[in-house]
Amino acid sequence: MFPECVTCIVKQTEQFIQRHCPDDKRANEVALDAIRFMASAENERKTAPALPVVLDDLLERRCQIKQAIGDGRIHCNEQFLLLEETIRNDISKSINPLQRALQYTLAGSYIMNHQGEVDSLKLSLVSAARLRPVIDDSGKLFDRVRKANTVLFIGDKAGEIVTDKLLLEQLHHPNTHYAVREKGILDEATVDDARHAGIERVAEIKGIPQELTSFSDLSTNSTFGKIYDEADVIISKGPSNFWKLHNETEKETFFLFSTRCQVIANLLKVNIDDPVVMYGKRYQ
Repeated sequence: MFPECVTCIVKQTEQFIQRHCPDDKRANEVALDAIRFMASAENERKTAPALPVVLDDLLERRCQIKQAIGDGRIHCNEQFLLLEETIRNDISKSINPLQRALQYTLAGSYIMNHQGEVDSLKLSLVSAARLRPVIDDSGKLFDRVRKANTVLFIGDKAGEIVTDKLLLEQLHHPNTHYAVREKGILDEATVDDARHAGIERVAEIKGIPQELTSFSDLSTNSTFGKIYDEADVIISKGPSNFWKLHNETEKETFFLFSTRCQVIANLLKVNIDDPVVMYGKRYQ
């Protein structure tokens, strides 16, 4: 765990408390629980991929807000779905629809759990979609996908998965799997969220086991492990999945995200909120 992770987990705790747990006493208990955990828990439980599960457990134990968080994911999906045709039309009119779709999925990564009005979301998406990746291996990504037998796309947050669908439409690979959480952890997309977003029209939806903190730990005897093993190309969305895959050396792996994590920003020598399309072997 990096020192910056402490600040990040406390900040996330405060955001979920403000949104779903207005009781000051319980809110203070959650914040204190989070600080105690960061100070005392075993090192393997304090890795970046494990922290969302811990925070989700803390919030549910103190505030019983899992249903409210799940409702928030549904609302976020619905807001993005309201803009789906607008975005698709913009992509289709572009000189380079594939590149434009990629910019929109990066813009989706930039927007954190949108709960406001759809007009505000539209402005944010259009603005973020103008940004060019500061690390841009998109040409290599498109080439590898064209040559692949099997593509595995690992999704991140609810809402932005709608923009992932639009990118997958443009990639148009006949054997694509789209993987998200089996069950809800904070605002991370689930299998149900992926179905709600219509992902099954462009890819086969698969559930990632809840306990998984690194894809290197996957059993090849499991259903998801077999798919991971078969994939020629892996597209990893979001900073959380970066930490689960950054040590992958055998697969053709690509990371797509808006750089919200200060540790990742420092590692890659980019700024916070910079969009990145990075070939995994560049990092290694």
